[in-house]
Amino acid sequence: MNNIDLKIEEFKKYYHANLAYYNSALTFLIKRIESLPNVEYVSGRIKDYDECLSKFDRKYLPDITSGKKDYRIFDSLSDFIGIRVVCLYLRDVNIIRKGLSKYFKEVAITDKTVQIESTDDKFGYKSLHLDLSLNDKYSKKTQFAPYANIRFELQIRTVIQDAWSVLDHKIKYKKSIPQSLKRRINRLSALFEIADDEFLRIDDEIALEEKKISDRIKEGGAIENDKPLDVFRFLFVALKYFPEHNFIEFKVDGFVQEILDIKKEFTESELNDVLETFLHRAEEIAENEKKALNPYTKIRYCLYLFDRILFSSMLSTYQKKSTLPTK
Repeated sequence: MNNIDLKIEEFKKYYHANLAYYNSALTFLIKRIESLPNVEYVSGRIKDYDECLSKFDRKYLPDITSGKKDYRIFDSLSDFIGIRVVCLYLRDVNIIRKGLSKYFKEVAITDKTVQIESTDDKFGYKSLHLDLSLNDKYSKKTQFAPYANIRFELQIRTVIQDAWSVLDHKIKYKKSIPQSLKRRINRLSALFEIADDEFLRIDDEIALEEKKISDRIKEGGAIENDKPLDVFRFLFVALKYFPEHNFIEFKVDGFVQEILDIKKEFTESELNDVLETFLHRAEEIAENEKKALNPYTKIRYCLYLFDRILFSSMLSTYQKKSTLPTK
């Protein structure tokens, strides 16, 4: 048996003997990473045995001389444990990278974003690849000690980058395709990149609109006439009457859309007038029914009392009966 065959046999025994340990390490590492801010989701894997050998044969074996006997196949596999972190926005990549320093130290870095942006003829997905291991502080802690010598590869991607990587995987071994197809792939890749930038800009603008609401409330801003209702203007009015309620984004969005589906031109000032005029009646109904009504239900009552025909769909038949005068 020649030297390489001995090394393969050695690696085979090592792989199967330690697989359970590395799966345990993977679970441990994912739990640490999931706790970091701005992480949307985390996934990981242990590289398949055949995949390990294939990568070693392709990438590392040519650099190892036939006479060299003091190497291990496993030592060449920095991505034996691979973890992928997905975040929403480009800004989150660096936030997560900084957060990782709580537990880990960087052994090596591959920034595919820099690689791709430095060329004009290369296509592929952007992401940040880090080779990590536990930092000195945590490697000494009892519960961390079993994994003190673990080195793993971690990729940080946005949701958009992750989506592109799925497509990129289909074409990554087809670099000799016709130039016309390469051009089309580059155009598609550019669209993904634009989408990443636009989602970030939109998120920034949403944060700015939310700050405007907060500032208007703090400064006692006046209700603005004839301004079409949207999520932000709804919140400005609603928080005036329900300052303690935590309005959840997706619920607000759905509720505002329901109002606009009924009356497209509904305005901020109209909503304020409706609540100012009829909220006391909604409170009386809650008291008569001996029920604690949430703000959305109270606003539904107010809208219905404002125009029983137009906003008829806002209440159930039973709720409509409760608005009738009691004898």
